[in-house]
Amino acid sequence: MACQNNELYCFRPIGIVEEGLPKPEEPERKRLKSKYEVIGTIRVFDEYVEGLKGLEEYSHLIIVYVFHEAKEARLKLKHRVTGRELGIFATRYPPRPNPIAVSVVELVELRGPRLRVRGIDAWTGTPVLDIKPYDYYDIVKRPRVSRDFLEEWERKSSLYSQLVPWLGPC
Repeated sequence: MACQNNELYCFRPIGIVEEGLPKPEEPERKRLKSKYEVIGTIRVFDEYVEGLKGLEEYSHLIIVYVFHEAKEARLKLKHRVTGRELGIFATRYPPRPNPIAVSVVELVELRGPRLRVRGIDAWTGTPVLDIKPYDYYDIVKRPRVSRDFLEEWERKSSLYSQLVPWLGPC
């Protein structure tokens, strides 16, 4: 529930990432080529478990969470691959004015309060704010994307096509 005070909104997490991506400084992270190699676990808090009813009918979900360890927000930064200067809203980097993140994940298993998911881009201990089903309303068949993204996509697309055949342009 949001509490409104002029421009301030407060959110209560509905769960936590129990198993997520290793942090960049952890040795396991260096062995990973992609977040899609990791099957993570999200635990929904007891008071929200009944809200999971029917979720097993979906193959993919949208997870909304907090970049709870993000550094101070920056409005401009350099793209990690191309080095081009971009505004924060043209990137997916964590240091944002509001450290909110979204991942589209594959639902591997739903058992009680725990969801096993592939593709969560969050660390262990990350607060989860919401879970939504991914359905046809969220599919954009051919979105226009930046050249920076295209360069990165082309570098990684063969790996992605092996790990997650559902990912990418239609």
